[in-house]
Amino acid sequence: MSAITVSRQVGSRGDELAALVAQRLGWRLVGRELINQAAREAGVPEVALAEMDELRLLDIRPSTRDWRAYQLQVERIIRNLADEGRVVIVGRGSQIVLRERPGVLHVRVVAPLAQCLEWLQQERGLSREAAIAYLATSSRTRARYIRRSYHVDVNDPALYHLVVNTGLLALEQAANVIIQALREIGGL
Repeated sequence: MSAITVSRQVGSRGDELAALVAQRLGWRLVGRELINQAAREAGVPEVALAEMDELRLLDIRPSTRDWRAYQLQVERIIRNLADEGRVVIVGRGSQIVLRERPGVLHVRVVAPLAQCLEWLQQERGLSREAAIAYLATSSRTRARYIRRSYHVDVNDPALYHLVVNTGLLALEQAANVIIQALREIGGL
């Protein structure tokens, strides 16, 4: 079955783009709720809190055993979603979990630093300094999750079929490019 995975830089508007693509295709969009579902099913709710706390304000440190139980559930859920098809999966290493699966398009959404900061300031009502701190901390946390889980660099373009720069393409244009790429790999 067909699916799209979306990995995104903080502030790149990747979540908005994923939602737009899902809406235009009439597909299901799965994002942060995957964290909660996996933690519930693994019986480790503190992992969900730790994973949603990108800024590490809560300082929750799950055990290795709990982390692994959570990780196995995330991977199981991602595979099940791909089996169902017609889904856009945002984050959680889905581009790696599904890397060998035919009919799945892997997309990385990026934008220039200045635009990421500008969007964060507008979107979250942050000062420039707070936006810089948020972007740096959140980016480190996301990269650490992928490195810890899969021993790869989330920024490695070889993980993706397509890297889309929302600083150069409007969201509508970027959605068109993604949908066309999905057609090209036989996902539509």
